[in-house]
Amino acid sequence: HIVPLYDYWREPNAAYLIMRLLRGGNLAIPLQGGPIPLAAAQRMLKQIGLALHAAHKQGVVHRDVKPANILLDETQNAYLADFGIAKHLELNHDKTPGREEVYIGSPAYVSPEQIRSEPVRPFSDIYCFGLLLYEMLTGQKPFQGPTPVAYLQQQLNEPVPLLQEIVPDLPPALDLVVQQATAKAPEERFQDMAVLLEALEPILQTALTDLQPIVVGETAVPILSTQEIAALENPYRGLRAFGETDAANFFGREMLVQELLSKLSDGSDLERFLAVVGPSGSGKSSVVKAGLIPALRRGGLPDSENWFITDLTPGTNPWTETATALNRVATRPLNDMPTLLQTDNRGLLRAVRHILPDDGQTELLLVIDQFEELFTLVEDEAVRAHFLESLVTAVLDPTSRLRVVITLRADFTDRPLQYIDFGELMQQRTAFVLPLTPDELIQAITHPVLNLGLEMEPELIATIIQDVGDQPGM
Repeated sequence: HIVPLYDYWREPNAAYLIMRLLRGGNLAIPLQGGPIPLAAAQRMLKQIGLALHAAHKQGVVHRDVKPANILLDETQNAYLADFGIAKHLELNHDKTPGREEVYIGSPAYVSPEQIRSEPVRPFSDIYCFGLLLYEMLTGQKPFQGPTPVAYLQQQLNEPVPLLQEIVPDLPPALDLVVQQATAKAPEERFQDMAVLLEALEPILQTALTDLQPIVVGETAVPILSTQEIAALENPYRGLRAFGETDAANFFGREMLVQELLSKLSDGSDLERFLAVVGPSGSGKSSVVKAGLIPALRRGGLPDSENWFITDLTPGTNPWTETATALNRVATRPLNDMPTLLQTDNRGLLRAVRHILPDDGQTELLLVIDQFEELFTLVEDEAVRAHFLESLVTAVLDPTSRLRVVITLRADFTDRPLQYIDFGELMQQRTAFVLPLTPDELIQAITHPVLNLGLEMEPELIATIIQDVGDQPGM
């Protein structure tokens, strides 16, 4: 959830950045009206935290995490923006003796070490994330200034006030997270953003489920204000596929996700490839993006929390799409990536080695969604055959650091089977997405609203199951 950069160029008197247009303003706007509702805050904090974690893995420290630099889309998803003063720890590290960092940042959102012009590390962003967490839950900044100098003195010397002094209903455990995140000594803070999020997520989830429930159905009793009810996000995706940021509301496929994890770690020579196959509308993309990928980021497989993960759909030119996807996560982007990929069958293998860190251990997961496009949109048979051969070479090489997961519509299963080597992969490495069992369907219906502190009447659940039970994917 970093604002995507689509293009950039320079002209003699100007520089241009082409980024996604986000129409929801920035986080500072809703904060003017008070604290962010807990369900929305949970979602936004996870999105911001994962964005910072991704930046830190690339060696980049933001240095100015604040509400004005968090943009919102139309459905109130949060995107980290304004890396204008960010620092790359490797490229920008000046080791000249006696040279100090220059203080850069906003007085209300700056770490003590930034104020002291000490070297910045990801710990600085963790401190500012703690300040942001406090403000989102209370509706006010932890320090009140009133002048920039006063802000800086408070950042240096005063602990962040307790959340419960402002919002007594919040669980005490949240204060422990805020206090550790905003410790004055960097080494006393959370080790990294992933550890912070791992500590924060269950506390927020417990706080949500501990809210007095609203019964949804014929006897609904509103116990929230009109403003709070209006702020509740619809947790259902309708006909849209779930994405990674929807993981908190993705239920019913836990056993399938575990099956996919097992197949990716079964110790076989083919464990670097997996095909997820199901009928149109069965939820193939959703189970990979909202189930499997979040599980991997949580460490579902050994060291998977450190994997680089990128995705693509083949489109009409799968090599161009692959080059874009790889460069999106590359530690060393390649301008001639498409050329390298198409050189021979080992081009993909070489490209992956180039873009990954030189530690010899970090792996890349490449998710190819809607794999049937390779057969419906790609007209050149030579391109299609070369793409398939390159995937086989890359996942079977003993030194490979690439894993590939594809999603494929069941009515196209015969197409890849026409290619001998790739067909053998498909034969042995396919997981099928079956309809939800009755228990899984109940989870998919009820658990998203439980996250909002709501509960459904049994009669309403039965009615929904009767209405959708025979639909594809159900």
